[in-house]
Amino acid sequence: MKKSNVYYLAPLVVLIVFGAYYWNFKSGYDAHLAQIAAHEKAERTEKLRLEAVSREAAIHDALIAQQKRKQERQERDARDLKQKDDKENATLTAQKADQESQKLQRQVEKLTKDVETEKDEIKKIEAENKKQVEEEAFLKTYDKLAQDNQAKMAAALQKIADADAAEAKAALLAAAEAKKKS
Repeated sequence: MKKSNVYYLAPLVVLIVFGAYYWNFKSGYDAHLAQIAAHEKAERTEKLRLEAVSREAAIHDALIAQQKRKQERQERDARDLKQKDDKENATLTAQKADQESQKLQRQVEKLTKDVETEKDEIKKIEAENKKQVEEEAFLKTYDKLAQDNQAKMAAALQKIADADAAEAKAALLAAAEAKKKS
């Protein structure tokens, strides 16, 4: 072989081997790139699906948490409203009890004054009763004394009448004797 053919033949063999290798690589490379692209696409799709699932789970958890917070807020509002109502009721009850206490205190003061007034009236009535009892006793004593005096006066009048009758009799006798003597 001539040296000049070696210059053409070796690069040509190398070119054919490279062409075959390139052809083999090129046909497998497109399939390999398509496989890598499909794999990346599948990974992206799986990643998006997992993100969508996790997003749905997050949304679901957020909705549950929101409902739970809403329910807790409603319970807290109801509890606060109940406490407020209980406090108002307690305040109203205390005010009502205070008013009732003041009313009863005024009634007690009024009744105490009435009792004092009635005690004074009772004392006046008892004093008047005592005075009337004393007056009645005095009148009984006076009546007895008056009856005794009346009896004495009647006796004295009887004595006077007897004495007048005796004097009149004596004067008649004296007049009759004087007539006899004359």
